[in-house]
Amino acid sequence: MRRLAPLLIAAFALLPAPAQAQDSKAVLAAGQAVFDAMAKKDTAELRRLLHPAVHFIATMEREGKTVSRVSTLQDFVTQIGSMAGVPLERMWNAEVRVSGGIASIWTHYDFHMNGQFSHCGIDNFQFVRGEQGWLLTSIIYTVVQKDCPKNPMGPPH
Repeated sequence: MRRLAPLLIAAFALLPAPAQAQDSKAVLAAGQAVFDAMAKKDTAELRRLLHPAVHFIATMEREGKTVSRVSTLQDFVTQIGSMAGVPLERMWNAEVRVSGGIASIWTHYDFHMNGQFSHCGIDNFQFVRGEQGWLLTSIIYTVVQKDCPKNPMGPPH
């Protein structure tokens, strides 16, 4: 038992404290709020949820090479506001990390336009805690169009 005591103490130290669990839920809610605003094409809400210095970096494979595309706040808001269709992005198996005023989400996602599958990948969100809550500072994500894992939520409705 003496040998187990340090292991048990270490195991309990790794469990999230109630405040940490609450912060994790708030961070996930902030990520989901961005997706919800995208689905509504609500550019005013997006601006409220995004840090003024936010940036987006998409990576994809093209002809055997990884290429990236960088977007600013204005680029992103313009793109979402001008979409001809209705976007739907869904995340699952999210891993949230929080330390003081910073947080991240690493998650699988799929993206649909007008109910039709477009692509999937990994989203990596970065947040800072602001006066109004968690503000998104960046999303770095992969864009994959084939061999995507199945979303456990099933097809979009």
